[in-house]
Amino acid sequence: MIRSTKHAFDTIDTQLKGIPYEAIDFLRNQESNKDISEKLVYALKNAYNGEAFYSDEYRMMMPAPLWYCVVAEKHLSTDLIAPLLDLFNVEEDWDLLNEQAVYLVGLLAREYPEKCVSAVLDFIEENIKEDNKKPYIYCFEALYYALENQFNRIHAILEKENFHWVDHYVRVLGDLMREDTLAKFKSMRSKFEGKHTAIELQYYIDVMEGKVNDFQKGSAFCEMRDPEWKNHYQHMEHIFASAEAPIEQGGKINRNDSCPCGSGKKYKQCCLKNKA
Repeated sequence: MIRSTKHAFDTIDTQLKGIPYEAIDFLRNQESNKDISEKLVYALKNAYNGEAFYSDEYRMMMPAPLWYCVVAEKHLSTDLIAPLLDLFNVEEDWDLLNEQAVYLVGLLAREYPEKCVSAVLDFIEENIKEDNKKPYIYCFEALYYALENQFNRIHAILEKENFHWVDHYVRVLGDLMREDTLAKFKSMRSKFEGKHTAIELQYYIDVMEGKVNDFQKGSAFCEMRDPEWKNHYQHMEHIFASAEAPIEQGGKINRNDSCPCGSGKKYKQCCLKNKA
């Protein structure tokens, strides 16, 4: 039985196998407070930091950041926005944590549309300016909750050079079915002539003009996923319950082996590098 916030933290921080249901529920059911807020921010900031969540005993990254992201669903605050977006600055990442982070982006944008969407637009513009292909695509969820006064800026981003995720951006805006977006798409289609983006733009132009009969409007992931977190994660129990998950204490990982944290990268490029 979980007896305190600290006990819940200790459980999540050290449990390698299985899903710490009781500890997660304990924290989700607490009133928001400084200790929980600071822990959630720390977990987001250090999700891929080997110094914070690497287990020397098992020689692998612990799943704790994922579970703190689940706890964060019930302790939303604007303090989470910046560290959450930083998760999308990691080029090779953990799919389950990304999915949970996408869910949180939607929740935060729905709760704090002015601050969250503005921060997301800052983040997108910064990534475009740096001409990188990092997965900032995942933060586009926030656009589903954009306020009226934010759309001039949202549309202006479409004109920026080196926007590597513009097609997905077009799809999200197309889902919103706005008249000003339709006008924007029409005005810029010729700019992308001969590219796939022109096909995407024309498709959504046709959708918004009522020429597509089988269009299924998308929505934010936080609106589609089961709001009961346990219903979502129970079918993944096998991922965390595998007896082969921890590395034997006496075992040795070769530098060129796949990293045991599940990132898909070589050990020397992942947890070993983070430990250095």
